[in-house]
Amino acid sequence: MKKINCIVVDDEPLARELVSRYINKLKDWEIKASCRSVAEAYEALYQNDVDVIFLDINMPNKTGIEFLSTLKNPPHIVFTTAYAEYAAKAFDLKAVDYLVKPITEERFTEAIGKVERLVMSAETSSVTRQENDHVFLKQDNRLVKVMFEEILFIEALKDFSKVHLKEKTMLISAHLKMMEEMLPQTLFLRIHRSYIIALNKITAVQGNIVEIGKLRIPVGSTYKDELMKKLGLN
Repeated sequence: MKKINCIVVDDEPLARELVSRYINKLKDWEIKASCRSVAEAYEALYQNDVDVIFLDINMPNKTGIEFLSTLKNPPHIVFTTAYAEYAAKAFDLKAVDYLVKPITEERFTEAIGKVERLVMSAETSSVTRQENDHVFLKQDNRLVKVMFEEILFIEALKDFSKVHLKEKTMLISAHLKMMEEMLPQTLFLRIHRSYIIALNKITAVQGNIVEIGKLRIPVGSTYKDELMKKLGLN
């Protein structure tokens, strides 16, 4: 299973520390940010690829439920709250689980199992799609068939992804992380938190820049080694 990236959002320091302590015991999990407010959570989502949010409900300025309702393509959500009465609303919003404080490690582990099953199911689905030579992408209210060979690179634009094709571009309502999971790793590679490229479209590499024809795309420092391996240059 791939590494699962998460953030913890709670205005109570002790609550954040408890959830973080449980997560740090897990294999293949990484905490990308510990957030005291919804504002910090927005920033963490912008800066990182996040698979799961552990989200408190009662917080200053905006509740966890209000925050979730603003996300167009939210990650998996596990609510952590002292109030049981919001459970129905939480599950209406497709929360994976609803943990009532004080959260025991046994109950937390049960929620983790639910998340991991969903992640593994998505990975299996992704592998199945990779047997094809195309992918269907949702644009407006249509599913558009796009051949892998037509894709040059994909660019993150907040809640959307801009797919650059040979002859045009498409704006897709999906995070870059979702696009990464949909595309075959043999053909495409994430080279930056904002870019995925088609490996066979690379015409040159210069320092931390990849060239696709006349286009110049930055390579993030944490992605450079994997790019060099894929190109047989390391």
